[in-house]
Amino acid sequence: MRKENCKEYLIQITTDLINENNGDVTKVTIRDITSRSGVSVGLINYHFQNKDNLITICVQRIVNQVVTSFKPVIETSNFKDKLLKTKYVLKESSKRVFNFLFKYPSITKISILNDFNNYSSNCNSVESIRHCYSQLEELDMSELDKERIAFYIVDSMQVAFLRSLSNPHFLGFDFTKKEDRDKYVEHLIDTVL
Repeated sequence: MRKENCKEYLIQITTDLINENNGDVTKVTIRDITSRSGVSVGLINYHFQNKDNLITICVQRIVNQVVTSFKPVIETSNFKDKLLKTKYVLKESSKRVFNFLFKYPSITKISILNDFNNYSSNCNSVESIRHCYSQLEELDMSELDKERIAFYIVDSMQVAFLRSLSNPHFLGFDFTKKEDRDKYVEHLIDTVL
């Protein structure tokens, strides 16, 4: 097997294991990876230095697929006002994204922290901001204001998620409850728009 083929094969096997464990990367062991792939630990270390680096690459790909493919169908034909329509679409899609973060906390934490440490123009955080920005297209405001609003929304949701890991009850919301997570998103978007 060629070096690049082996590397991609290991990423695919590990991604499959992460998905089979509902995103709980703590349940994916090096033994699972070697057993499933038939590849030695030494070859995994050769390509990725360690299991954590392999897991991080897989998580980034999983989250990137979710972010780039996330296009919720939201009925907006009842809206005549652009601002109300935009707020509604942003709220509904952001609620779905925010709840995804809490459904898969293990991979979400890895993805967000990796983006903070290795911020680039194609990281998942930037892709999320682009997705949010695209929902602001109809509004009559500068491109810079749209970029800022998208940034505020995405970063506020990421920080709220990370803080909830150590304190699920803050800012008057209980992030263990979907209703409170939805209220937080509504409040956030009403505040920035």
